[in-house]
Amino acid sequence: MKYLQRGSSHKHPILSIVVIGLLLGSLKVSALEFGGLGNVSAGMGGAGVALKNSQWAIYYNPALLGVNKKSRFGYSFGVSVKEENLIALTKVDFKNLQSLPDQIGALFSDKKSDKTNASPFNFVLTSAFNAGGLSELNTGGYFGDVIGNLVGNNGNDFNKVLGDMMDSAGVSHNGNVAEDFQNALKGENGDKLFDAFKEKLQEASKEAGGNAIFDSLLDNLTHENVSGIVDLVGGKNGDVSIDGILDKLGGIRLSLSKDAKLNKAIKDIASIQNTLKNNNFAMVSQNGLTVQLAPRENIGGFGMGLIFDAFVSGSAALDQKYNKIIVNSGDKYVELGINNDSITLNTANRNSYENSSILSPNAKHHISATGLAIVEIPVGYSHNFDIGFGELSIGASIKYLQGIGYSVSQNIAIDSVSKVKLPTVPTISQNFGVDLGALYSIGGFSLGFVAKNINNPGLKVSSDKTVYLNPQLRAGVSYEWGILNLAFDADVLPNNTLSYTVSKSQMIGGGFMLDFKYFDVRAGAMYDLKGSHNDGVILTAGLNIFGFFDIAVQSGLNLINLNDKIKIPNNLGVRIGGGFSW
Repeated sequence: MKYLQRGSSHKHPILSIVVIGLLLGSLKVSALEFGGLGNVSAGMGGAGVALKNSQWAIYYNPALLGVNKKSRFGYSFGVSVKEENLIALTKVDFKNLQSLPDQIGALFSDKKSDKTNASPFNFVLTSAFNAGGLSELNTGGYFGDVIGNLVGNNGNDFNKVLGDMMDSAGVSHNGNVAEDFQNALKGENGDKLFDAFKEKLQEASKEAGGNAIFDSLLDNLTHENVSGIVDLVGGKNGDVSIDGILDKLGGIRLSLSKDAKLNKAIKDIASIQNTLKNNNFAMVSQNGLTVQLAPRENIGGFGMGLIFDAFVSGSAALDQKYNKIIVNSGDKYVELGINNDSITLNTANRNSYENSSILSPNAKHHISATGLAIVEIPVGYSHNFDIGFGELSIGASIKYLQGIGYSVSQNIAIDSVSKVKLPTVPTISQNFGVDLGALYSIGGFSLGFVAKNINNPGLKVSSDKTVYLNPQLRAGVSYEWGILNLAFDADVLPNNTLSYTVSKSQMIGGGFMLDFKYFDVRAGAMYDLKGSHNDGVILTAGLNIFGFFDIAVQSGLNLINLNDKIKIPNNLGVRIGGGFSW
């Protein structure tokens, strides 16, 4: 006997949406993708429709039951996970993002000054305006210390500081020095004045002890910012609230710095914006046993299996109309944006918050979660015909299906996530499916075609929603030459999936197998023509030893961060199995 390879809360609102999705899985659904049962095909890029050297004919193409010359037994157990942008979203610190405007404002105002109880964001928030005659200026916090150092022995004569800079740059001034300085910033000597003012501020900040957030602001200063600072310091009754500061400075830009919380905020906003574009989570577990009997002359071949599949998919489709990150800071509104490796803060208002922010109570974000487990018992038959110029095998299988389903599909605002009702009991239903297949062989070459679920069976995932296993059409080719087996499959038409955000799948893939007496090795690749841009190529490989032990792995090339130290593929599947022939 020869052994063969065998067997193929409100504090974190968006996080709450994600957790629901991960626990259950979408409902804008009407079918399941083709799947990939059995270790042999799993290691060869998912190809199996024309692959004779496999125990999983009953799953991939019942026509293969009529051409295998030996009886076979196989078993396979595995799970695969695909993720896009959802794990990163679970790490977003929304409390940090919402407090950022207040922390920026505290740099300019002494309202929250407390050196003895400073947070990591609130380094030095004291006012120096009682010294040096600066008490008339309505600017405090760390910025007050910086201005105090900038003015120095000049008392409260900020105009003299500006005048000295213009004198050094050869710019004339008279009357309103601050206005002359602001106008000069727009002229031919504007860059020289800008550089001089920025350098003075950096020196004054260094003297004040340094502040990572404020120094980042200085690094990203624009001519408009400098003009705003002059206006802010020059006005005795200026508005030092966060929206007042942003209005005078024309917005604020902060980049990666030594401050860990600022860097975290930048990464978090990037994560949110990536999730706005696309997100998805899918888990598939396919497990089963199969037996196929060698065909006898004028009788044909038979096969049957016991298969348990579990499909889970979850996603959060955020309302595209509400796609800005606008936070409510007290009674003020601030828009946060990401530009490469920096944050921009700009003024906003209540109207823009309610009509554009992802946190708006008017938003209708869609959360989708579906879980479906299927017990499948297929029985198949195939007969092989000699047609003179090769052989033609025709096969069919009928399968009993029992489904156990859960489903959540709702439009909600962020602040109403806690009101989502999860199903307490599963929905159970039964049906049957029919598969038809054909295989043409000549020499070592084979061409196969299969139509699965041609009767369009449906299984309920809730009392009022049904998942239909729509017909799936797949073609495949293979070639055998000694120990070498080559195979390639392609979905003829796209298949629906359980995902709300990535609703179609159309796989192509193939690979090779070197089948030695006591072991075999396999490798291949597969690609989803309808998948998201982040899926990429999936590499596959497999190894069988003595028939009874077989491992197959499928891995995407794109990596996601589980934490700061560990990265894993965004698409990962592992299968353990084996099988025998006699």
